[in-house]
Amino acid sequence: MSNGAVKQNIGNAKSIFGDYLIMLAAPCFVAFRFYGARSLLVLAASVAAAVITDALGGLAVSRKADIKDLCSVFTGAAVALMMPAGVPEYVPVFASVFAVAVAKFPFGKSEKLPFVPAAAGFAFVSVCFKEQVFTYAYGSEDKVFGAESLGSMLLRGSAVRVGTANAFDLLVGNVAGPMGTGCIILMLACAVYLLIRRPKALLSSAGFIAACAVMILIFPRVRASYITNLICELCSGSLMFAAVFLITDEATLPKKNLNRVIYGAVCGIFCMGMRYMGAYEETVCFAVLLANAVRPVFDSAISNMPKTMKKAPEKEVKPHE
Repeated sequence: MSNGAVKQNIGNAKSIFGDYLIMLAAPCFVAFRFYGARSLLVLAASVAAAVITDALGGLAVSRKADIKDLCSVFTGAAVALMMPAGVPEYVPVFASVFAVAVAKFPFGKSEKLPFVPAAAGFAFVSVCFKEQVFTYAYGSEDKVFGAESLGSMLLRGSAVRVGTANAFDLLVGNVAGPMGTGCIILMLACAVYLLIRRPKALLSSAGFIAACAVMILIFPRVRASYITNLICELCSGSLMFAAVFLITDEATLPKKNLNRVIYGAVCGIFCMGMRYMGAYEETVCFAVLLANAVRPVFDSAISNMPKTMKKAPEKEVKPHE
């Protein structure tokens, strides 16, 4: 590949992840607003771990790391925002190191990655440090932030009542949960920005949200109204965050528009299915990775359907004598 082509690819990736980082500025501000300097410490540790891992990987194999494409910066920030503010710093560090070292660096350029690194990093620490990742209460004896998360209540099947005040808290993220993914209003604003910048990427988000909504309405986890179930499920955990920032990763998206919608819907079915039957309150990152894994198979199958569905030539029928 010529130097010009390499520079163009880096420029395209930098533009994509630059857009993501612009959008992430708002969740970072909300995290700081709710949790103070502690959130900035988690963010700094996670981003630094991702960037340093990328740089060291390049030195190890005598290959220039593509830090300029901003993929590792985005990965570290996304991993941190899906964590609780009180998480020990080593947890997001391990997550970012795994994300870059295992899910990014071995595959070369960021535009050719088969898996979303941030999803891989979060899934890794969810398995290894489950208690730390899903504990949302922290603070001093006189001031404790957080309580039981909405995802935890849904996992236990506890009834959740949503009134006007509670609905507002859910929309602004004033509930126990990940430090940067709970403000649904901001997630919608980020989706609008992405719609302006990269509208085709949101086709996968539309399929994802639609599939999740259908699953929620058909298989509610708690005895409540349809609207209550829908609001609680969609607002819990990092579901909406994943819809905007993880499902839309250009490297893992199918090329055709219809396939993108189907890809998102498959991921939504995986996500809700794991929520119903899994042991974790947040499963969206596992669902993203599973959808990444099967995407080449169904993408190829759907693309080849018109060829296989062509009618066989009709045999000439001779009239009876």
